[in-house]
Amino acid sequence: MERKIESVTLQDLKLSYEVYGEGNTVILCFHGNGRSAEDFKFLERKTRKIISIHLFLHGYSTFSPSRIHEDLITSKDVEKLLEKLLTKEKVDRFHWVAYSQGGRFTLSAFPAFAHRVKSLFLIAPDGLDDKNFYSWTQRQWFTRKLFQRWVNKPHELMNISRGLAKVKIIDPKIVTFLDFYTSDHEKFETAYKTWSAFRDLRPSDEEVKATLEKYNVHFNLIIGEYDKIITPKSATQFLEKINQQEALTKIPFGHDVFKPHIEKELLALMPFEELD
Repeated sequence: MERKIESVTLQDLKLSYEVYGEGNTVILCFHGNGRSAEDFKFLERKTRKIISIHLFLHGYSTFSPSRIHEDLITSKDVEKLLEKLLTKEKVDRFHWVAYSQGGRFTLSAFPAFAHRVKSLFLIAPDGLDDKNFYSWTQRQWFTRKLFQRWVNKPHELMNISRGLAKVKIIDPKIVTFLDFYTSDHEKFETAYKTWSAFRDLRPSDEEVKATLEKYNVHFNLIIGEYDKIITPKSATQFLEKINQQEALTKIPFGHDVFKPHIEKELLALMPFEELD
């Protein structure tokens, strides 16, 4: 299908996105950190219009470098940009799909758009627990300083993580995950910048719960049984907090789901046309 790249702006914020197709079934997609808007091309059908966002610092989406440390991106910024995008694309109602870090953006903005959302599919989403160690470290200046240092000295981080794995404090798959980022300086630097700049995107469990109770949105959280990054335990605990335990679907994979055989399984789990 034809691919179009468009963008909307708000002050220094530029949110770019790709459009595939012109069908009546509109699907809004948010990719993960270090991933690409093209991840969602596998959803293409003649009946669909795929709008796949470039997260900030990915693709063509940009903002002022000062926002990495202050004047952070908020859910209100995301909501205003999405409203502009939906207006530009003449979208009334739509389906929403988000993966990993894209889930943090989606959960933060979802309450503002729920009345227009037909279905919400979260795949191994970030943002499930604002009080866990990962989220807590985002808000501490000293841990951000450490990661700023490790961007230029990734071997230090890898040596520490391998040592922690050796004494079974962290899972070896976390080491593999970190190695994926630290082996590429640009990718690791982007990960650090997004980790810092997005730390004020803090979804509210209470607000998400109230929103799902108010609106008739088909909701499904898809998690890999062997995911060590966004774990099945964190997914279960989140769904208990928002009273949506039946929304959980486990698939026999890890965190990286963008592989042909896994994408086929995901397609079967997201019957958009049936939910129109």
